[in-house]
Amino acid sequence: MLNGKHFRFHRSVSGIQLMNGTASVVTIPAEGVIRVLSGPDANGKLPDKGIVYVSWEERTVAIFAVDIETRAMEVLQPERHRQRASA
Repeated sequence: MLNGKHFRFHRSVSGIQLMNGTASVVTIPAEGVIRVLSGPDANGKLPDKGIVYVSWEERTVAIFAVDIETRAMEVLQPERHRQRASA
């Protein structure tokens, strides 16, 4: 079960953000840290054809679960707002 876990990407990933009824493509950069909001259930079943919803930089973004599996590593103690601190 991925819900609530944090991951750091080692390659950038594209996702979809829905805001005010408008969908836009966003890129989560390499080194970006996400928190999974919804994902596989306890039986490993994915909702919405492999799409998971994640929180990234205070945005909710839909990405493919396979991108987490192939492009990210779990972070046990995520650094809060790492991207903003370096800006």
